[in-house]
Amino acid sequence: MAPEANRLSPEDAVRVFLDGLETPAHLLVAISGGSDSTGLLLALAKLADRSKFAISAATIDHGLRPGSTEEALTVTALCERIGVPHVIRRWEGEKPSSGISAAARDARYRLLSDIARDSHANVIVTGHTLDDQAETVSMRARRGDGEARRGLAGMSAAVLLERRHWLMRPFLSTTRADIRAFLERHGEGWIDDPSNLNARYERVRVRLAGPDAPVDGEAAARRKELADRAADLIEAHVSIGHSVLAQVSPGGLTEELPVLRHALASLGAVLGGRTHLLGSDSMARVLAFIQGGAAGRITAGRVIFDRRRDGLFMMRENRGMLSLHVGAGETAIWDGRFRIINGTDQEVVVGPTAPDRDEALALFPEAPPAIAMRAASALPFVDFAPGAAQTSGGSAVVVGPILAPFDRFLPQFDLNLADRIAQLIGHEEFTPLPVKDSRRKS
Repeated sequence: MAPEANRLSPEDAVRVFLDGLETPAHLLVAISGGSDSTGLLLALAKLADRSKFAISAATIDHGLRPGSTEEALTVTALCERIGVPHVIRRWEGEKPSSGISAAARDARYRLLSDIARDSHANVIVTGHTLDDQAETVSMRARRGDGEARRGLAGMSAAVLLERRHWLMRPFLSTTRADIRAFLERHGEGWIDDPSNLNARYERVRVRLAGPDAPVDGEAAARRKELADRAADLIEAHVSIGHSVLAQVSPGGLTEELPVLRHALASLGAVLGGRTHLLGSDSMARVLAFIQGGAAGRITAGRVIFDRRRDGLFMMRENRGMLSLHVGAGETAIWDGRFRIINGTDQEVVVGPTAPDRDEALALFPEAPPAIAMRAASALPFVDFAPGAAQTSGGSAVVVGPILAPFDRFLPQFDLNLADRIAQLIGHEEFTPLPVKDSRRKS
């Protein structure tokens, strides 16, 4: 657990949270009916100035066990009693046979973001607690998180979902015991989810055994400092051509290893179209290669790292770029790197480009010819599907880069870093945190 000095009561945690937000704001409270989310909703309903803060609530019914629908209706009754609008959204469709916890979490965040859009809420709030944070830190400590131990910062206090809505966690310094005591003082009960006792899940096993890694109150600040320094490295030493070719100057390769590691892992994930940063083993190989100082190249995480006298070049490797059919009026992601919006009335096919040498050199005049050719081939080439008319009504096909590790799920820690990379690849900056300027700079 965190030091006692950093622990806040539910009331104080909510006051600190509300005091830091820009107003007016519309808060969408994610509530399952458990003690944590129920305590958060009740505290917000009691303490928020409704002239500044609109409050609504949403329950995601995952449909994974009997009784979930009835529990959601119990939450509806609570919300009616305290005067908070409430919606229930069910996770529909086939459920995966493995990785159900991760799939349910992704579905929950996606559905919450949809509800926030529909209700014009600008902040989603969840009841994650200090107990949850301790479990998260313990799980990540057991796995290890590479040289910089990024994961030991635990959950970020704020996360941007799908570039649309900030999800914030006011109770990360508040214990479950304090929340339940708060509910009992106000005569409110809660629902105990039986899956919280199912030792099939890693988090439950950690909970039952007791977290074995302390929550470091300074870890989040160190984690953000690491990302900010990586952002500074990228701003000073990196250029990106046509969203597919990054060049790191020789000076950038001499930065401290944890900072260089985080910068290259982030760039590698974006250029490789991966939703997660390159892992510890991959980055250990990359750093060993760079420290060796010799010219050459290696591949990690679908990205070629090519060391030359004038720095390090990074680009998507030429394997595994599959063709993608995009129907008329549809939007799709190609290779995890580009969003394709087909505004025509015909199906189009997207695949890698097959440039000639002159085209490649014109696109990347500062790069050696072999690198320019590889980089050009990583660009998307769009054509009409076989048999489709060569003239088409409607708008054009719009192609834009995405940042795969950040567009869907961006922790507050990495906001400045993501913005630096977005600027370099021609992607709009991310939605700023909806907090007062004084909080944003801290």
